[in-house]
Amino acid sequence: MDVTSKQELTVNGMTCSHCAQTLTTVLSALSGVDVDDVDVTSGRVILDVAHPLSTNALTQAVSEAGFELTAIRERAR
Repeated sequence: MDVTSKQELTVNGMTCSHCAQTLTTVLSALSGVDVDDVDVTSGRVILDVAHPLSTNALTQAVSEAGFELTAIRERAR
């Protein structure tokens, strides 16, 4: 996958490694997304993305995994 950008998500509700794995599975299913890192303690998720993802698509995916997306920001590669 050609990475065009990185996005940092802040997610509420993760409490364990199983939560992180569930979220990784759901986000990785999105077209053009690789999950780079999930930090359960801080709620931070780093994505490598091949194309811009809409806030709605990310919010829906995180919600389907059972968590709440509270922030999205672009990161320098």
